[in-house]
Amino acid sequence: MDPGEEAREDKSSERSVGDIAQFGCSMTGFAFQLAELSGDLSVVIFGERDCANAFPRNRLSPGGVNPWTVYTAGIREADVLGGTVEERLDECLRAVIATAPHRPVVVLSTCLTEMVGAVVDPVCSAVESDTGVRVIGLRTSGLKPLSQAAIVDWLAETLVKEFGVFGPADHAALNLVGFQTAPHHPLRRELEEVLESMDLRLNAAIPLGARLEHWQAMPGAGLTVVSEKAMYPRLLGALERPGHHVMEAPPPKGLVGTDAFYRALADRAGRKADLEPLESRHRAARALEGARTRFRGRRLAYGLGSHHNFAAEQMSLEGLADLPLLQELGFDVELVIQERDEPEVHDRIRHNLSLLGVHIPYRLFYEPAVLAPVLEEGGFHVAYLTDFLSDQADRAGVPMIRLGFFQSGYWGAWDACVKLDRTLAGGFERRYRRYL
Repeated sequence: MDPGEEAREDKSSERSVGDIAQFGCSMTGFAFQLAELSGDLSVVIFGERDCANAFPRNRLSPGGVNPWTVYTAGIREADVLGGTVEERLDECLRAVIATAPHRPVVVLSTCLTEMVGAVVDPVCSAVESDTGVRVIGLRTSGLKPLSQAAIVDWLAETLVKEFGVFGPADHAALNLVGFQTAPHHPLRRELEEVLESMDLRLNAAIPLGARLEHWQAMPGAGLTVVSEKAMYPRLLGALERPGHHVMEAPPPKGLVGTDAFYRALADRAGRKADLEPLESRHRAARALEGARTRFRGRRLAYGLGSHHNFAAEQMSLEGLADLPLLQELGFDVELVIQERDEPEVHDRIRHNLSLLGVHIPYRLFYEPAVLAPVLEEGGFHVAYLTDFLSDQADRAGVPMIRLGFFQSGYWGAWDACVKLDRTLAGGFERRYRRYL
């Protein structure tokens, strides 16, 4: 059974994770995520040359700091007609390994090779046996779209199963899964400071910013803290073993949410969380106190259903992880969801929102080009939307913040106040300043 199918079998009592976001091609989803591991892995696209176009949309390090390690088997029409697609893959893999024998290889199948019934595993096994380099073949494609959440979980399970180093669990070490934990981010420093005060240490933080070594280290932790258990059934199954525990905790958003997150960690570990000495907390508290007065009653459009970037931290809780922060700031939040206006769609949305405990109004727009009238009709003062919808916000005259810009932790709460002040000053206050 393909990932994601289990989640769609019974929707009566459980939420189908990822239902409100766009579904996607698993090859593209793996491509987006594996680009973050450039330099650690070689990736071979087992398909025609144009299938590799999934990769150029990804971020690259300025100046080409990381090597570009993506290759294509370049399947030709003659290979399909002559039944030589597997030979083409074998030739490609040996050439890639000759160039970089120190890097494991991941092979991603495509619609073309799936349609012609190409068999990946025997080729990968033969090349691995001959070269001694780990070669992993995956039957990805766009023939059966999956939820982005299911694809993220599938990749996570694959990396842990194939590369994880299993051993005794260190009960002072923890993993963070699905949070905004990019290296060198202010939240990372704040988090490590709090963990140190509790005699804990961060073992691995995935997927954002993780390298292969972090995926390898994951089985070594005694505790895995996940933003949403339902989003990672396969990964958590791969990590399951004696001495390992799993804890679900909503992302630390806003002052209240961050307090709750750190205290939950302390309770689970049997430690005491002394948060009062943190200057970042005091600064966030001061910022939020003033911000509530400025933002109370302002209408904010929170966009869902448009993002298609396989960013796990933006998928948690159906993309609504930032809602508690915005409500704490006093905004009157309404959802704007890219979906068809049909009874079945409304039933599914209401069902999923209800199971999340979210009871706020929503509006639908069936495609990006028709969002502007929805924003105008809603009388919104600011919009929180996927980046490519900025033209619609401009047409409606609504200032916009890009989805994913709000960060976690005490620093993130303070930064959100700064971002919103700056955004609103360029929109609402600029237009209506003379009346204030």
